[in-house]
Amino acid sequence: MSKLIPIDISDLNNMEDIINRCHEVFKHTMAPKEDKPLLKGREVLVPLKWLDYKAEIFWHSASIEPKRKLDILPCNNDITSSLCDNNCITAEKSIMLNGMEREKCIYRAIRVNWIKQVLEMYNNDDSRVKYWEKIHSRTKRRRIYLRYQEEELDFLVVLEDISDKRVRFITAFPIFFLSAKNDYERDYLDYQRKIV
Repeated sequence: MSKLIPIDISDLNNMEDIINRCHEVFKHTMAPKEDKPLLKGREVLVPLKWLDYKAEIFWHSASIEPKRKLDILPCNNDITSSLCDNNCITAEKSIMLNGMEREKCIYRAIRVNWIKQVLEMYNNDDSRVKYWEKIHSRTKRRRIYLRYQEEELDFLVVLEDISDKRVRFITAFPIFFLSAKNDYERDYLDYQRKIV
């Protein structure tokens, strides 16, 4: 498989149209009636509760928590920086998720097509995908992390272990903060030490 590329939005110029296209891609790849996503033979459940005419779980991957201080924009050096008017700072277009306001993010949205691709890469033992597990501090449930890294690309898929036959999709997003990159690398290395 070649290097992952974002959803083509070159013919679009406003956030609503871009988000709509990305949601259609998300539904087609993550919630199809047939050819459902799998994790090493386990079905990936994708909850389809609706919020603002889109799957709520889609918004987890297409929005960002407001940050008090952003040292660098997520979309720095990316075409999306010219299309969203720095929404992660201005907070003009937001969505309420679980009682928290999140800013709609084109940069994250155009990468939702990577979720299924990362799952497939992991299923095929692609060395660009790292796997680890960790107990989530709030829910106390086992989370599964798949981190795709290739050159400048760094993308995380988060699943929840349900049973021997199923996992639940939680979220996915590009990793851009250096502190987050370091935290995830530490979690991966800690997991590797435990399983050896």
